Amino acid sequence: MSQGPGRSAAESAWELLRQARGPSDGWGYGPQVPGDADITSWVLRLAEALGAEDDPRAEEGYRFVAAHLQEDGGISSYLPQFAAPFLDRVAPRWDAWYASHACVTTAAAGLRHLPVHERLLARLREIRRPDGSWPAYWWPDREYPTALAAEALTADSPAGDRPEARAAARWAAARIGADGAVRTEWEPEGSAFATAFALRAVLAGERPEDRDTVRRAVSYLVDSQEQEGSWRPSAWCRVPGPMEFDPDARAHWKRGQRGKAALGSVVLDMKALYTTASVVAALARTSTVTVTSVAAESSRAHPA
Repeated sequence: MSQGPGRSAAESAWELLRQARGPSDGWGYGPQVPGDADITSWVLRLAEALGAEDDPRAEEGYRFVAAHLQEDGGISSYLPQFAAPFLDRVAPRWDAWYASHACVTTAAAGLRHLPVHERLLARLREIRRPDGSWPAYWWPDREYPTALAAEALTADSPAGDRPEARAAARWAAARIGADGAVRTEWEPEGSAFATAFALRAVLAGERPEDRDTVRRAVSYLVDSQEQEGSWRPSAWCRVPGPMEFDPDARAHWKRGQRGKAALGSVVLDMKALYTTASVVAALARTSTVTVTSVAAESSRAHPA
């Protein structure tokens, strides 16, 4: 990570997170909920970006995530010994939440210093879909796990030896429309969140024929930024039932429920933080020349 205000903000965030929760609890999405392998993996991604993977707090985090490895080689979101006291107040069994989840596995697989890193890569190869994408448990948008899986599988591969990433790029490129947007069930007018991850999947494949697709996606993301700097919320997270192993099979999802009613619901990133962070991360992976030229073209087409 380069120097500058972004680095300073990242260091401040890491310092705050280092002091949050108990040392062996991992991290969770809120102070009152148990730690989970998904959120902990993203905190550790921050640590690795800062070169803080040897920090004792990060080492505890790696052990926490590795403990979530299941027999099938994937990573679960929760473990009973950490989550049962909280979850059992809602329902008596949570077998599906204690099983491995593809989207959590893809997030953890991006951790270069995780002890079970190679096992997770093998699992990703096992669960890749024939069309080149990866499934998700907590997200209805497959662009998210597909991009993370493609990046993890190509992190140590030479550019010419990445068949999984090329297949993922092919799938993702087909998802990006003529205007550069990815349209989803929950965002039929265009999702910045899904577009951002589709863009990352395309970039991971490094296919020369996708250059125009990259420019279209970047143009869409640049043009759709709000004046105060964010992107309109479009990251929908779904909350399957405690025994629901295949959320894709559910015919109906409620919208925006809270508490116990959230089970069987999709919940939007109302404050736009996840959406905006996802777009910024995608644009950061695109060449500076591409982003700058697209931004210049956009300003000429839409003068202030």
